[in-house]
Amino acid sequence: MTWFWNRPWGIGLKMTLVTLILIAATTFGSAVVVTSIMNDFLLDSLIKRGSSVALSAATPAGFSILSENQLALDNLVSKITESQSDVAYMSIVDHNGVILAHNRLSAVGEAFADIKGPMVRRTDNFQTKKIKRDGVACYEFKTPIRFAENRVGDVIIGLKADVLASARQAARRKIGLIAILTLGFGVAGTLVLSSFFTAPVKRLAAGVSRVKSGKRGVEIKVTSRDELGELTRNFNEMSKMLQAQQQSLESYAQNLEESYTSMVRILAAALDARDQYTLGHSARVAWLSLQMGKKLGLDREALKELEMACFLHDIGKIKIPDRILAKTEPLTKEEYAIIQQHPVHGADILRLSASLHKYLPAVLQHHEWYNGNGYPYGLKGEQIHLHARIVAIADCFDAMTTSRPYRTGRSRKDAAREIKNYRGIQFCPHLADIFLEALNEFDEVGEIPFAGEAI
Repeated sequence: MTWFWNRPWGIGLKMTLVTLILIAATTFGSAVVVTSIMNDFLLDSLIKRGSSVALSAATPAGFSILSENQLALDNLVSKITESQSDVAYMSIVDHNGVILAHNRLSAVGEAFADIKGPMVRRTDNFQTKKIKRDGVACYEFKTPIRFAENRVGDVIIGLKADVLASARQAARRKIGLIAILTLGFGVAGTLVLSSFFTAPVKRLAAGVSRVKSGKRGVEIKVTSRDELGELTRNFNEMSKMLQAQQQSLESYAQNLEESYTSMVRILAAALDARDQYTLGHSARVAWLSLQMGKKLGLDREALKELEMACFLHDIGKIKIPDRILAKTEPLTKEEYAIIQQHPVHGADILRLSASLHKYLPAVLQHHEWYNGNGYPYGLKGEQIHLHARIVAIADCFDAMTTSRPYRTGRSRKDAAREIKNYRGIQFCPHLADIFLEALNEFDEVGEIPFAGEAI
């Protein structure tokens, strides 16, 4: 049964098959029981008729025997055998078993042969057994002829067994026809009921699938007041509740994301504010990087990830001493080595939170060079993450256009020329071309912010 219910069939088909099996079993069982009852009824009818004929013949036969009226005996046998087509033979015998009258006249005077056979019915007035006499299967009825409490003979009648067999066969055909009609009506009724009961279940299944796929406000029409109708109403209420919860969660998630983004922006601004000359640096790097990302066709999620990476790319500088960050003279070799550790420091900080791990490549690799001469690991070419290669160009461009105490910031034209000169050396050639193309487009309309400007 478990195998049956686990099959990938529709509930309608399963219900139809189960109902059909039950109807077929019930119909077959009923047909067997009715056939058995009918067989007993037909046999009982045959016995009643045979015993009735034998008993009705016993009284006149007794009078005829006592009066020694042979003609009356022959006439009695003749009339009964002629009026009853299923009588195979009839015999009247005396108390010694000698045939006094018989439908076959040549048998008169002979001893009536007693043939053994299964007893079907026995009473004080008659006995019935099933035998085969002269090659004909019969039910033989034997009724004693009594007069003044004395047995003077017997009336013996043989009814053809094929009459009962024919009646039984006819009855079985009728019962079989009724069973087939019943099964046919059962099949039709099952299909109708299956459709009636499975239709709301199918609607519920379709509704669940729509909710599962993200559809909001799914509502199913209630068509009944039974348990299925109650289930449908509960589903509609659940759908409304899920819609409200989803809207609430989306609003909460949006607020959380906005708070998260704002915190990252504030953190980046705080880092930039440690050096008045780099104020707004992370925001400008993010703006330039997003223009490149849009040119590359990055999707919305990738652009958001790129933007956050830009705001966090210099987070490692929080571990760099102020005396180095705010130094007005060129850095010494030792101080520059300390500065070169800020990508590693930034990566160590981000590893503290699993949600920030996706920004690790950009933070750790944005000072790697395309030809492998960068730091901290000397990665080259496609080994460098795409976001890191993008941030590297934007970061360098903003650094070159930003004035420092020990040097004046370059013009955007000079910075662009430097990017072009280091194409394939420090920067990815393809990304450098895209950056310069975007730079020309936005420079014409004055959309690129100057160093130190708010974004």
